[in-house]
Amino acid sequence: MDKPLGFLAPVLIAALVFILNALLPGRWITGYITRSGSSEKMKYHINGIYVLIVMMLIWFILGYFKMIPFDFLYTYRWYGLAGAFVLGIVFSLIVVLRYPPVRKSFAADLFFGRAWNIQVWGGRVDLKMWLYLFGAIMLELNVLSIAAHHVFTLETSLL
Repeated sequence: MDKPLGFLAPVLIAALVFILNALLPGRWITGYITRSGSSEKMKYHINGIYVLIVMMLIWFILGYFKMIPFDFLYTYRWYGLAGAFVLGIVFSLIVVLRYPPVRKSFAADLFFGRAWNIQVWGGRVDLKMWLYLFGAIMLELNVLSIAAHHVFTLETSLL
């Protein structure tokens, strides 16, 4: 069961980051990009530090109560990498296929994208900002997992 969970870990973490990004309070800032079809500047809901803190607390609680080992992401890193790769391809295809072609080739549309600044839930989640946040949180959780693995390995070797 651990290998499929390792494969699905990026999907579950991405979904949780999305939900937390939408629900947690944050600042609203006006960006520099103009909303298409108007002169209005886009607004962004910024709460990344709160999402990061909550995700780190969830990681700690799951490890502390032995629901998931602290070093789970490190132990199943290759399965998580495969899951992240599949998630990236599926997400890219979904986002690109929903919009009409912009360039001559599908490969160019896939690489450059077809839509600008997709926002959902009334602008509470900007997909570009969510991808930045998800990447940063995945990095932090992997660093914590690697550190935990090395601490546990050092403890075991000292005994």
